[in-house]
Amino acid sequence: MPLSRALRSVLLTMPCPHCGHRLVKKGSWFQTVSHFRCGACHQGVRVPYEEKLKLFHDHAHLTDG
Repeated sequence: MPLSRALRSVLLTMPCPHCGHRLVKKGSWFQTVSHFRCGACHQGVRVPYEEKLKLFHDHAHLTDG
């Protein structure tokens, strides 16, 4: 299942699984990233494709269609 192109320019929010700090980035950033370091707890966070699918699904209501 592909990630929605309609969310590429929309701000998405993903909580850190370690501390809950909320990372806010455009959908295009989440489409390309595979991991990042949390700005609050400095723990490494993996973003596998399954997690991206969930993130985009959870934000689908932000598109017009």
